[in-house]
Amino acid sequence: MARRFDARPVNVAARFLDHLHALVDAHPKPTRETVVGADIAPPGSRGAIKLGEYVERAWQLAAPELRAELSAEAGPVLLHDAAVLARHRAMDRLYERADAARSGAGGMWVLCPMEDPALLPKLDGAVVRVGDNEWIGLPDAWVVNAHRSAAGSPS
Repeated sequence: MARRFDARPVNVAARFLDHLHALVDAHPKPTRETVVGADIAPPGSRGAIKLGEYVERAWQLAAPELRAELSAEAGPVLLHDAAVLARHRAMDRLYERADAARSGAGGMWVLCPMEDPALLPKLDGAVVRVGDNEWIGLPDAWVVNAHRSAAGSPS
């Protein structure tokens, strides 16, 4: 997709995790293992609360970078591996980028892998807020470019 449409791919999970790891690694505690364990801690527990603080700080660092990726002069930004936005309570940050794109800051696409392309797009189970003309399901045949390879083959 990126090559076909001159889109600029951005791995959202990698961007977020780079900042989260840097924040955790800057101090002797908590360790990465502790942070990973806190990801499955019961809501409201000390581990979950501390993880939430690190997550919020990581998003504060990643958000300006994601905002800067939008450019009216360049091709669209293709956000992929974006389920981390839903998992770590950052869908509002996605919607801020979408609002900026709608206002002319540059094109933005979000890849939402799904079992059924006829259903509304979701990230980690959370429905992505989109208008009727703002999303399209891509069937597997399109993704693997079958529509082009079949055109050139004899019947």
